Amino acid sequence: MNRFVPPDHRGLWRREVITAPGFRDETTRVLWLRTRTWYVDLRVPADRPAARGGDGFAAYDEAELMALARIQGFAGELAARDGVCLWRRDLDHQPANGPPDEARCAVEGDLMVEDGLHADYQEIWRREPDSAEPLAAFRLDGGQSAGLLVVGGRRMMEFVARPGLAPVGAALVELVGAELAQGRRAAAEALLATRIRYAEREACGRWVTQLSSLPWLEGRPMWPQDTLRFDPAAGVLEGGAGEARAVWTLTDRPDPAESLADLFSVLPQIAPRADEH
Repeated sequence: MNRFVPPDHRGLWRREVITAPGFRDETTRVLWLRTRTWYVDLRVPADRPAARGGDGFAAYDEAELMALARIQGFAGELAARDGVCLWRRDLDHQPANGPPDEARCAVEGDLMVEDGLHADYQEIWRREPDSAEPLAAFRLDGGQSAGLLVVGGRRMMEFVARPGLAPVGAALVELVGAELAQGRRAAAEALLATRIRYAEREACGRWVTQLSSLPWLEGRPMWPQDTLRFDPAAGVLEGGAGEARAVWTLTDRPDPAESLADLFSVLPQIAPRADEH
């Protein structure tokens, strides 16, 4: 496999449909952002419980926790050669199982057709505008969780794994159901704690979450604006405060890294003039 995926494969892709023998799905919200070597993928079923006020799982009953367990997401290194892509799932929200994630991908303009090699399926993808450059990937430094952050233009995807070892089993919904059946709600919630986010950059410079594995994060900034710092020379991105502070280090950098500086700068807020009150 080549070190870098072809340029026409890069950027943010939104799935339009998946088909397989006896199966068709056009409603699951699926997003996938590729840099030259790294990717993050998020798949949210249409019937996922809606975002609600407050933080955390307390607002969701057990049936809704089971629905949240059907969200899929994974991240890692991506390789391609001769039209065949291989997704290495270094991080996975669901238990790792099954054959290699490998498919033949044909790209024409902003349309991609993906045909599975180890499973009989076809996915149709369309690239989102303003997502092809600059491209970058960051790894999460320190802490108890592994993480990957990928950027394509004014679009971003983040994967922060749940603390501890990856779950083992057939599917996350089965593991969550088993914990709930034993009255261990806290353990069920811990299994669901993977944070996957898709965000877009607003004109003011704020990155706002549009879709997430944790519904209550949607519509919220990725970080408080006054905590965001990017050092192009060191390749270090910082955001958040206190226990929420995160430090990310560039692992796939554009040339020059300074091309990212504008994406992580926040425009000053202009106070209204006295005669505008």
